[in-house]
This record gives sequence, C-alpha cells and structure tokens, in this order.
Amino acid sequence: MNGRNYKLVTGIISLFIALFLAWRIGLWLEPDPKQGNPAPAVSSPAAKEPPFVTGEVKKDLTFEVRSVRFSDKGKTVEGIGIVRFDSDRSELKGAAVAMVKKLKEKVPAAERITLTLKPAVDCPVCTMAEASWDRGKVVLRYGIPTMDQMEAANALIGTKKETDETVDRPRLHRPDRESFGTGLAITMAIEAVRKKDPALSDEQALEQASAATGINYVVARRHRDFMAAYYTGTSYGDETFNLPLP
Repeated sequence: MNGRNYKLVTGIISLFIALFLAWRIGLWLEPDPKQGNPAPAVSSPAAKEPPFVTGEVKKDLTFEVRSVRFSDKGKTVEGIGIVRFDSDRSELKGAAVAMVKKLKEKVPAAERITLTLKPAVDCPVCTMAEASWDRGKVVLRYGIPTMDQMEAANALIGTKKETDETVDRPRLHRPDRESFGTGLAITMAIEAVRKKDPALSDEQALEQASAATGINYVVARRHRDFMAAYYTGTSYGDETFNLPLP
C-alpha cells in the first residue's frame, strides 16, 4: 500500500470513529424519556394519623383503634378497630376484648364502648364485626362467616329456590391479599363516584369505578359482589358475654 492509499484508509477509519463517538455522546446527553405518572395509591387520611391505641392479641394478630369519638361527657366511646383483612372469624372475639380493655385503660371514665371492626378505615363495606361494651356486658355481632357458614352458603349456589329461581351468589372463601386489594380498590372507587353523583344506579357506579381504577368491568363486579357478601357487618350471628372491667 503506497502512502496516498494509506492516508486515505486511515482518514476513512478516523472519520468513522469520530462519527461513532459523536453518536454515542449524543445518546449520553439526550434526556431520558419521561415516564407516565403511575396511578396514585389509595390512602386514608385517617391512617396517616397515629392510632388512639394499639395492641397485640397474639403473635400474628395485632390491632389498632382509630377514628375515636366521645359523647356523654366522655362516658361513651366509639371507634374503628383495625385487624388483618384475613382474620379468622374465631379471632374476632379476642380482638374485640383486647380493644375494649385498652380503651378502658386509656379512658377510665368510659361506661360504654362501641367498636366497628374493619380491615381498613375507609372501606364502606368491610365491617367484620360490631362490638358494644356496656358496663360489663358485651354484645358481639359478626359480619364475616365461619368455615361452616361458608360451606353451607356455597352448597346452595345453583340450586332452586321455592320460587323456582336459581340461587346465584358469590362463592365465599377466605380472601387473599390480591382479592382483598382488588375488592378494596373497587369498593372505595364506587364510594367516591357515589359521593359525586348520589343518583347513580349500582351498575352506573360500578362502570365509572371500573373505568377510574382500570379494573376490568367483569372482574370489578365479581369483587364488588364478593366484598358485600363476605364483609356484611352483622349478618353472621352474635353472642353476648360478660367482661367486667375496673
């Protein structure tokens, strides 16, 4: 290779290297593409405040009492007791008793204590039980079913009523984290759209909540129906017992 050809080849290689480096430097300096903003997490303003009391029923069952209100010169106390969303029905009595004791310790003048047990403060359809303590007597009304009650209810699905109508209801089961999370999101979204427009029908509210959360309509409806059937407030029996406190 003569000198002229050598210089030509060297120049071409140098130009190629220079162009390559310029391209890479341009990539380094180019700003990253903006990412779409993630959907805001649903949070409760009440949950940001410290709980009124906390405690532990057993190793894997803790509780908080929030949204406490007083009346009758402090003799009546009302609040929301928070427990795990998947707490077993058999655990609710121990949780309610522990909450009442803690509240009585903190408010010695209390003569009546009323608690709504929920897995989340703001969930409109998540009542697991209601407990009232009145100077030593407790009435506990259950809002979630026992395993026997779930099996009995599920066995009726698809059977005929006396009116020849087929029983069609959600299949009951202990909720897992995913099913509860989806159910909580859709029920809170329904509550939000109803506050904006109370005249909406159930299906209209569900359609808007489905669109707002991005949850498929069929999935949203299934979870809405399950939440209403599993967390009922007081539909699964009650018991009364004595709990004398100083």
